[in-house]
Amino acid sequence: MKKITTLEKKWTFDALSEIKLTNEMAPLVVNPSENEEVRLEGEIVFDPKQQDFDIADCVDDHHSGGILRLDLQELPSGSDFKATQLRLYVPASVFISIETENFPLSLSGLSNNLKLEVENSPVSIKNCIGDIHVESENGPVKMHQIEGNIYARMENGPISAEAISGEGLHVESENGPIKLRLASYKKVVVETENGPIHYETQPVEGGDFSFKTENGIVHLVLPLSFSFKLSAESESGRLKSKLDAEVTKEDNTFRIENLFDDDDPTMIKIETENGLIKLSSDGHINLDYIKVKLDQLKETISQAATGEEKEKVKELLNKVAEYLERAAKSINEEKIRDKVNEAIDKMKAAAADFDFEETKATVTAKVDDLSNEIYNGLKDGLRNVKAEFDGLKYEHLNADSLKEYINKVVNSPLIKPYLGAEKKRQESEEIAERSRLKILDMLEAGKITSEEAERLLNAIRKE
Repeated sequence: MKKITTLEKKWTFDALSEIKLTNEMAPLVVNPSENEEVRLEGEIVFDPKQQDFDIADCVDDHHSGGILRLDLQELPSGSDFKATQLRLYVPASVFISIETENFPLSLSGLSNNLKLEVENSPVSIKNCIGDIHVESENGPVKMHQIEGNIYARMENGPISAEAISGEGLHVESENGPIKLRLASYKKVVVETENGPIHYETQPVEGGDFSFKTENGIVHLVLPLSFSFKLSAESESGRLKSKLDAEVTKEDNTFRIENLFDDDDPTMIKIETENGLIKLSSDGHINLDYIKVKLDQLKETISQAATGEEKEKVKELLNKVAEYLERAAKSINEEKIRDKVNEAIDKMKAAAADFDFEETKATVTAKVDDLSNEIYNGLKDGLRNVKAEFDGLKYEHLNADSLKEYINKVVNSPLIKPYLGAEKKRQESEEIAERSRLKILDMLEAGKITSEEAERLLNAIRKE
């Protein structure tokens, strides 16, 4: 029978700038501390034959010059690593450096700059603010909801990240796949030898993107109405584009320009030897980006105090208005589209001319109201998936719950009266319909947002 001992150690220092931790003990979870205290906790499951075992002997600590060094040593043989987990609580703004070989590492909710060096262990980083430097040999690295610059160097392990933003993103890999979604960076460098690259960018202005691979596929997904200049070099000469922009080719170099007058285009360079280059659009106007631009416009108006600053208001206004007008074109419902365009015209008129002190507050308030009207109109108009869902759940078998209908469809035998191509076509349509209904069920359950549901539904239509 295994025995359990509890580990709890605390450290408090007046001036702590860095924590250097080496972990050879057990899986580790790192969370923010509620105060300036560093705390290490865990329940250690070990073999009772180890009569003289003292967990305190496995933790070495040393503090000097604002740096706390923690060495978590290997547990005795016979310890149950699967049932053992360590939890480290760290104060905000302290630099965190961690080295480990084979034990899983999870970091969540931190406001710290991080440096992580691992060999084979998986790494998970979620809901963190701060720059991240991670190096891994074979372990997978996953990131979600990160605000900060990212540098990652991989050998064979995969790296995936979603909802990441900052100034700079640099990812290197030898053979592992790279998948980066909902990324918002101006400076992007992604390089690999044999692994595939999948990169989905949010709208950015004046970006500098570089993607390089020898044999892997490069798939670049761009937002709707994105201003860019692209140069793609491929020795194999293979490029597939689903973008509306024209593709030209000279020798082994493909070029695409998709420019809008008031946007600072993003420069994109792709290099590959034997890999296929794929370009596509997510068909999506990013509402978060629009909200940021509207807030930026309101802030610029509220702070304008000189003629030069007033000109900056006009420049920003024109840029925001053009992007909003492009977004409005994606709205299918004519009434909502007209309402959004009318609000855009009113906002342009309100902000175009104003006296600095007398009417600035009034103009700011009016632009604020119109911004909310525009944002909500775009949100409702890009695709009212919820309305589509409400109609479907009553249309099919009078089912109050769409889940009830889905279960009936999935569990019922499929009728396949035709053979050959017709049979395949029918099966494909049935699969697409079930997928569509499952997506709407997830929307009803709150597992995905309306925008995510729209993106998934569009993918099914394309197939």
